[in-house]
Amino acid sequence: MNKRITVRSQAEFDLCVKAGNTAVVIGCSVVAWDNSSVVAWENSSVVARENSSVEAWENSSVVARDNSSVVAWGNSSVEAWENSSVVARDNSSVVARDNSSVVARDNS
Repeated sequence: MNKRITVRSQAEFDLCVKAGNTAVVIGCSVVAWDNSSVVAWENSSVVARENSSVEAWENSSVVARDNSSVVAWGNSSVEAWENSSVVARDNSSVVARDNSSVVARDNS
């Protein structure tokens, strides 16, 4: 079972990871499960599950599941499922499913 913890600093996050907790909520609304790696800055909202890696900046919203890898910048909204890889920048909106790979930039 995943333990859910709220952290507000890098030090708290590091302690959480060191303790082996796998569900984390950070002050910028991040949930990370199942060995996910998440970087969230500037009011980003991220959900990462099942070995996902997500980086979200500048008010981006990201959902990544099933080994997805996502980079979202500039108010992008991304949802990636089933081994998808997505890069979304500059107000792009992307949905990638079923082993899709997507790059979206400049208000796409």
